[in-house]
Amino acid sequence: MLQRLRLSRLAGRVAASRCTPALVATVHGGKQRSTAPVPCASVSPAGQGCKSTAERRGSAPRRARTVPASALAAEAPEASNEPSTSAPSTIYTRPDLYELAFSYRDFKAEVKFLQEVYKQHNKHALSSVLELGCGPARHLAGLARGGVAKVVGLDLSPDMLGHARKSVAKQGGKAAEVVELVQGDMSDFDLPHKSFDMVMCLLGTFSHLLDTDQAISAFRSAAAHLRPGGILLLEMAHPGDLFDGTLIIGESGKEVWELPQENGDKVFVEWGAEFDNFDPVTQIIFRTVTINVLRGDDVIDSVEEVVPYRQYTVRELELLAKLAGLEQIALYGEMRMGVDLEHEDAYRMLALYRKP
Repeated sequence: MLQRLRLSRLAGRVAASRCTPALVATVHGGKQRSTAPVPCASVSPAGQGCKSTAERRGSAPRRARTVPASALAAEAPEASNEPSTSAPSTIYTRPDLYELAFSYRDFKAEVKFLQEVYKQHNKHALSSVLELGCGPARHLAGLARGGVAKVVGLDLSPDMLGHARKSVAKQGGKAAEVVELVQGDMSDFDLPHKSFDMVMCLLGTFSHLLDTDQAISAFRSAAAHLRPGGILLLEMAHPGDLFDGTLIIGESGKEVWELPQENGDKVFVEWGAEFDNFDPVTQIIFRTVTINVLRGDDVIDSVEEVVPYRQYTVRELELLAKLAGLEQIALYGEMRMGVDLEHEDAYRMLALYRKP
């Protein structure tokens, strides 16, 4: 079925690109590639043979500090085009560029999907959400405006959190009143509230968990923060992108897109490079990510980083869920109801797991 799907997915990807400003998709082997989301920084790095965060700290998870975004607006770092001075510049210390690079996404439609998919599997409206690796918190702000009463975001990056706090405070209204932002590691966290309707991890952020122990711990931490009947939702790459070799052979996994800005500048994003490596044992792909801001032919701002992320299979995720006491209930191929993994419009994976 998936082999047939790989041919039909071209039409879906072209359709999806129509809502993407100036999307430039690479073509390999006759197949157009969709733009792959860059995961947010939300977990301490761990490579092959590294101990998980829980092992390094002992068995007790770290309790994160939760504060309403509106209350912290005054202490949030000022938005700046200058990278953080506390560490080498990365795509996560440049949340301004990160947000620009992925501004093509239809956040309003995606927020609607999150509410609809929860209601379909629970028969009542979504009232509380925790997002792991929340980044600029665009989905959380939309959920708050949509009437979700409790909205919490967790991220490891202080730069991302500072940017998100300023953004939601600027929006005002429900976004500023409701959204709470927490600095913490998604593989090992302990929040006061432990009865969320939904815990979600979007934009492929779960792939930052390179170590199996980290992944197990993250599932268990998420499960501990769900109410009975609550749902864990993960947005990941489509499984076909790994198994047909598209992600790992030469330039086949490279994504390129361009977003014109109102002032005439252009944001040009390259996700992947010709000599990026894939380790078939650890299933870790090392992707070169470059974001350039162009004014005419001149690059006026840029950031580049090699981002390691792990490609999880559907069965691995199902096993991780079972270890955490969760059950797989649905797999979608896009943030649209009725689009499964074999649909012609499928070009990502939304995996849903329920706590009994």
